[in-house]
Amino acid sequence: MDPNLRSLIDMLEAAHDEYMIKSALRNFAHSHGYDRFAYLQTEGLDIRTFNSYPKSWQGIYLGGKYSRIDPVVTEAKRRREIFFWTADDWPTRGSSPLRRFRDEAVDHGIRCGVTIPVEGSFGSTMMLTFASREREVDISGLLNAKKAVQVVMALHYQLKIIAATTAVSPKRMLSPREMTCVMWAIRGKNALETAMLIGITTRTVQHHLDNARKKFNAKTVPQLVALAKDRGLV
Repeated sequence: MDPNLRSLIDMLEAAHDEYMIKSALRNFAHSHGYDRFAYLQTEGLDIRTFNSYPKSWQGIYLGGKYSRIDPVVTEAKRRREIFFWTADDWPTRGSSPLRRFRDEAVDHGIRCGVTIPVEGSFGSTMMLTFASREREVDISGLLNAKKAVQVVMALHYQLKIIAATTAVSPKRMLSPREMTCVMWAIRGKNALETAMLIGITTRTVQHHLDNARKKFNAKTVPQLVALAKDRGLV
């Protein structure tokens, strides 16, 4: 596995604010020849994003509702594995919205990239993209699939933790690992299945779930899940 990927996971889980998260993602992106990063979560037609793209592009993308036609988003929803993409494969003729999207993306330095998609709860999709202005910077073959998913989940829940710090007592804040285990429990995974998915032992998964239950005074995992959802953590 790329050692930088392991370092990125550690840095995300240790981050205390959005600045630290952005710094970790930028460092990883630059170490592999990418200029920008973008985390995107879609649920129906709604999107949430955390990225380092130019503000002018963010305005165009959100204002034009480009997530509905973005080939990267479409592909991420269709497949559940790391993939490389390039704007050179998108339409280059005519005056369609997709052609305009391509031209504007390239003008803003977004020409190729690698995307890690993860299926979320309630039909949502989470994806982390690293993009470059160059024609081809493909590191998809270098990324361990399970660790790449762990990066996305660590980012997702760390952003939730930061957003919830003003509303939830610090004593009840779940650690990134605890939140990851709770997330898989929501999706119906038992301790053994969760252990296999995130690369830790079954006993460690149970330990994280037990700690989470204690923090929320929950007697069962289903009760823990309900309480965590009620507080906006999952």
